[in-house]
Amino acid sequence: MAIKKFTFKTERSSGRYASFYPDSHQIKLEGHVVGSIGDMEPHKISLCIIKKDINEDGNQNCPWKWITLKHKSKSLQEAKDFVNEYFGAITNRYNLYKFEKE
Repeated sequence: MAIKKFTFKTERSSGRYASFYPDSHQIKLEGHVVGSIGDMEPHKISLCIIKKDINEDGNQNCPWKWITLKHKSKSLQEAKDFVNEYFGAITNRYNLYKFEKE
């Protein structure tokens, strides 16, 4: 059995005003986007989780919310290594919301 882990996709800013926008770093699980890593140092890790109570943030129209982990990384690679090192703890503690595949 293969060991499960997160995969990552970086989308570079493009177009006329690309220099004004940071790159986007997505965290994926089974081909679905489940989070992101900030482009600026310190690199913050955000995950999309399913809410336990639909009214917990006052938005009844959305079954999920963003959370940011306390861990801050000095590099993008360090952030990627962190989420894969704690894959089991993250998936056991949080019910990750999976966006539709692209």
